[in-house]
Amino acid sequence: MKSMDLFWEALYDYYKWKQKTPFCLIDKNWEKFEQDLSWYFRNNEWFDSIEKALFDNIKWNNLLDIWCATAYYFPILSEKVKNIEWIDISSLAIKTAHEKWYKNTKVLDIMNEDINKKYDIITLMWNNLSIWWDIEWTKKLISKLKKILSENWKILSIFKKEDDEDYFILEFICEYNWKKSESFKWIRINLNYLEKLLNEQWLKLKVLSENDYWSCLEIKYI
Repeated sequence: MKSMDLFWEALYDYYKWKQKTPFCLIDKNWEKFEQDLSWYFRNNEWFDSIEKALFDNIKWNNLLDIWCATAYYFPILSEKVKNIEWIDISSLAIKTAHEKWYKNTKVLDIMNEDINKKYDIITLMWNNLSIWWDIEWTKKLISKLKKILSENWKILSIFKKEDDEDYFILEFICEYNWKKSESFKWIRINLNYLEKLLNEQWLKLKVLSENDYWSCLEIKYI
C-alpha cells in the first residue's frame, strides 16, 4: 500500500533515532491528527486489558500474525506459541523487526500472494480485519483467512466498536518529514455487519471481551 509508505518510514525513524518530525494523518476536511509512534514499541507492562484478553486465548499452537508492523508482540506471543510467523506488507516494518532480532518475520502481501499452509491461530490486531478500501476487499480478506485457517481452530482480532451504520469509509493522507502521501481509504464496520459477512463464508463470531471502544473477537468455522 504505497500511500502508507510515510507511516513505515516514520516507524523506522522512531526505532533508529526516536523520529525526526511528527507523523500525522490528515482527513478530507484537512483536520490533522498526530499519531504517537511509541505505541508500537511498548513493553509488556503497558499492554491494556483488551490485548491481555486476546493473549489469554492463545495456547501452544501454530500461529500467524498478519500485518504485524514491527512485530511488537513478539516477546509475549513467543512465550505462548510453539511456532509463530509474522508477516507485513512493509519492508521497513520487517527490517525493524529483523534489527530487533525477531525471527520468522517476512514481507508478504496476503491480499496478492498465496500462502500454502494452514494455521491453528491467526491474529489481526487493532482493526486489521477492516483496513481496506471497501466491502469487497474485506470479503476477499475473509476468504483468504478461511483458506489458511485449520479446521476447528480460530482467528483472534481486536476490533473497533462502531454502533451506527453497517459500515462507513474514512479517507486520509499521511504527513511526515515535510512530505505528504497519496490519499487512502479505511473502511469501518460494525460488529453486526461483520458477523453477517463472516456467516456468508460459514464462519461464526464470538466476543471474548470488550471495553468502551474495542472488542476482542474469536472467529471460527460454523
